[in-house]
Amino acid sequence: MWKRMRLWLLAMMAGMVPATWPNVETARLRAAQSAQGRLADATRQAGQILSQIGLSRGICVLLAPVRPGQTGPAELAVAMARRSDLTIYLQLRSDEAVARVRRQVDAAGMLGTRIYVEKGTGQRIHLADNLADVVVIAPEARQMAMTFGNDLRRVLRPLGKIVSGNRERTKPLPDGADDWTHAYKGPDNNPQSSDRLARAPYLTQFLAEPWYVPFPEVTVTSAGRVFKAFGHVGYKRRDWPWVNKLIAINGYNGTLLWKRSLEEGFNIHRNTMIATPEILYVADSKSCKLLDADSGVVKSEIMAPQGATGPVWKWMAMEDGVLYALVGKEEFRDQTLRGTRTGAGWPWKPMTPGYDRPDYSWGFGRTFFAVELKSKKVLWTHVEKDPIDGRAVAMKGGRIYYYSHPKFLACLDAKQGKPLWRNSDPKLLEAIGPHNRAQAPSIGFSTSSYMKCSDKAIYFAGPQRNRLVAASTDDGRLLWQNQHGNFQLVIRDEGLYAMGRTAPGTSFLLDPLSGRVLANLKMLRGNCTRATGTIDSIFTRGARHGGTTRLAVAGNLPQRIALMRPDCHDGVIVSGGLLYWGPWMCDCSLSLVGIICLGPAGQFDFEAEATEAERLESLADPDEPLKPFVVVPGDWPTYRADNRRTAASRVNIPTKIARAWQYSPPSPIDPAAPVTAGGLVFTSGSDGVIRALEAHSGKVRWSAYTGGPITYPPAVVGNRMFVGSGDGWVYAFQAASGEPIWRFRAAPAQRKINLYGKLASTWPVGSGVLVDRGVVYAAAGIASYDGTHVYALEAATGKIRWQNNTSGRLMSDDKTVGVSVQGHLLLDHDTLYLAGGNVVSPARYDIRTGRCLNSLTDEQAKAPRGRELLMLGGKVVAFERLLYSPKEYWAGRYSAGHWLQAKLGNVVIRGQNGRVGRIAKDVPPGQQPSAVWQTEPFERSEAMALGNNAVVVAGKLPSPEPSEPKYAIICLSVDRGNTLWRRPLPAMPVSWGLALDNTGRIAVALEDGQVLCFAGE
Repeated sequence: MWKRMRLWLLAMMAGMVPATWPNVETARLRAAQSAQGRLADATRQAGQILSQIGLSRGICVLLAPVRPGQTGPAELAVAMARRSDLTIYLQLRSDEAVARVRRQVDAAGMLGTRIYVEKGTGQRIHLADNLADVVVIAPEARQMAMTFGNDLRRVLRPLGKIVSGNRERTKPLPDGADDWTHAYKGPDNNPQSSDRLARAPYLTQFLAEPWYVPFPEVTVTSAGRVFKAFGHVGYKRRDWPWVNKLIAINGYNGTLLWKRSLEEGFNIHRNTMIATPEILYVADSKSCKLLDADSGVVKSEIMAPQGATGPVWKWMAMEDGVLYALVGKEEFRDQTLRGTRTGAGWPWKPMTPGYDRPDYSWGFGRTFFAVELKSKKVLWTHVEKDPIDGRAVAMKGGRIYYYSHPKFLACLDAKQGKPLWRNSDPKLLEAIGPHNRAQAPSIGFSTSSYMKCSDKAIYFAGPQRNRLVAASTDDGRLLWQNQHGNFQLVIRDEGLYAMGRTAPGTSFLLDPLSGRVLANLKMLRGNCTRATGTIDSIFTRGARHGGTTRLAVAGNLPQRIALMRPDCHDGVIVSGGLLYWGPWMCDCSLSLVGIICLGPAGQFDFEAEATEAERLESLADPDEPLKPFVVVPGDWPTYRADNRRTAASRVNIPTKIARAWQYSPPSPIDPAAPVTAGGLVFTSGSDGVIRALEAHSGKVRWSAYTGGPITYPPAVVGNRMFVGSGDGWVYAFQAASGEPIWRFRAAPAQRKINLYGKLASTWPVGSGVLVDRGVVYAAAGIASYDGTHVYALEAATGKIRWQNNTSGRLMSDDKTVGVSVQGHLLLDHDTLYLAGGNVVSPARYDIRTGRCLNSLTDEQAKAPRGRELLMLGGKVVAFERLLYSPKEYWAGRYSAGHWLQAKLGNVVIRGQNGRVGRIAKDVPPGQQPSAVWQTEPFERSEAMALGNNAVVVAGKLPSPEPSEPKYAIICLSVDRGNTLWRRPLPAMPVSWGLALDNTGRIAVALEDGQVLCFAGE
């Protein structure tokens, strides 16, 4: 009996039999045995494929056709996913095949988490260029591969493989790409890339973790890998996993390849890390470790030569197979900090002790030496009597230039280690001058290198310098000086870019040998972050409005990239045709955090208008009537109950309650808030699945599938249910059955990227949907520079009422600044509001025409921002954490904070952090409301739902004992605020994760994907 049931279950998962217990029939047993055989065959094939590709993590495109009765893409993808950490992408041609494979993968608990299934009928794979690590062509899929042709190479990253049977093809590195092999790009410390591919305009290539890290931070790259070292100062708990850590990520899709510990107490902010295609060289206080670039395993190490003046590595460079180094005595050991700060930002005092001590030995050494890497033979050693400042060593053209403060500037022949010249001219030393303290947000870091060189000149500038000084490489003689020293320099063919920050007009293009001003750039960089250069741009931290400033060198025109800024130490890193931002240390008031990668967009049309012929798919017979479904008063059919997001419903909440049921999805997901209608509870989340649960039992009545993560829940209107998905589509389903009606592609192109570990469109429908008077409103996009697309669609047909494709670019002279899709929609009167990011939030649209009503003003640029919108005192306010940020992000001085508010008639309940109270009157932001009653049951209240007689609030309890629950749902009387009942929850409720239904049932969604329902006793 049990054997038969097991065979039947296998057959059901394979889609061969219906999901009802059958009579024991020979045909069905054969089907089950066939399913078991296919699973065994899939496991065997998966083992062979994984062994052949030699890859355990990354993105895999799997081409395998659906063939009834034979091993198919679902079985093979599941088997591969179970034996590796790969993310697997399937693209199938028919709706039927997509639906079947999604059901199979969902049953295995991997849909939208490890395996993605998408429909594609053309000759193009719906992934960004250079995103996939491997393309696997199953033996029966060669015809599919021929259909895609060269597109397989397009989506494959350089050095990735196309595997077909025993054949392998490797994609070469592109011509014109360049690496960032040293901390300051190269041994000359000039942060100017020679990469010819990373040209503006840009499209997002990926967004990846970690979101926040400790400082300092050092980045090098080679052959498609990005290596990041994170230091010893972590002010917040979110930093702790990355303190004193070294990681490698895939530079094309953001996959974390490996992670290892660094020596504790050794300050990494120096030139002691170099990347090559096979080996990563990392030096510390004992030796230079040679790490396998693929795995992070130490292969060997290089010690300072006998007779050196100390074992500690202060500086390092590489040219033509030779490693050059400066070593010296033991240093002050930096104390690791794992802080528990919760406020925004972090203090600069004290960052690291010892920087102000005159005897502090950090970065100072006296022994130079050269090692031939092939033989590990020491070629030469040179010892100086006076200490050499490792921050003032640069190398170019076979020469090493170095400075001993305040005694001399000197030059070594790098081939033989012999002195070429030494200059102690008092005029030169006086011009270089004393060290400035630095180590402040407005100035920069004491540990930054302050020497750069070209073939003809040596430059002194940086946070420690009072003057910008140029000396000749011929003999060290003083060439010129500038009265300011805190410039970030970039040396280019057209001149020396000196990016200042003291006032507008202190950034210049200078003649490199005379210091003459060639152009006043009429801009300033922001604070501590260094400048870096690409083939057509100079990047700095933005000043007045934050973010990033891009100086287009053709015409020296400054532009804003507003949603993120370069991290404090690296600046924008350029490598392999791509640009990298972050991760950050602080909580700046921007929209995107983590590792952000942009690539060249070429001729992409950022403001492309949609046509129904191209974007709209009808999925049902228009003559077939829809199944009846009734939404009644008291239901919670959309996010936060209604289109004004009041989080309230005119139902009585039971004063005695019991848990009715608990539902767990096939695998843990990041859930959206629940909604209720027609006796069903609708759940959704990061797996892209909408599940209709019976409100009285929690049983799944039906499941409907999309191709990407769902951030905001569906909206149920009449007999239709609408949802926006991370795959870039808006969907309409029958509310009674989940059968598809139509779908509309809101994204301008079918282009998936890695979005913090999920495959999603570059233009996900991150706003969710709002439905009003027969029209569905939705917004697609992430970042304004990629383009923002807002639509009004007919609810019955999906036809376009209006579209706005230009609000992401509101500035006529800067086509990157405007509205981003960074939260949900809200409707008030005839205005549609969108949580629009750190530039414009909320964004406002005329609901009749779609015209954006915003303009870029200082007031809007400084407005509170966040993913949530609230009606406060008649005004719509953006608040809460960023849409794409970790759960640990705590809204602080950069936003309106963490608020909950529910309003029903004259009853207004407000929650902030752990407090909950009824206020006498809803007042605008900035005004203190008077309280009718107030209580503080939570450390953090996360969700709220208001009924006629009571309010239900869920959240995290304050500092419970180990034996007590951490989370709870509490019911408070509207009149007096007294507790009517309280029940524990097994996990943290999701933001706004409460919904009522017309009978007073309460559904709560938890962060692990579970849904609980409470009903009156």
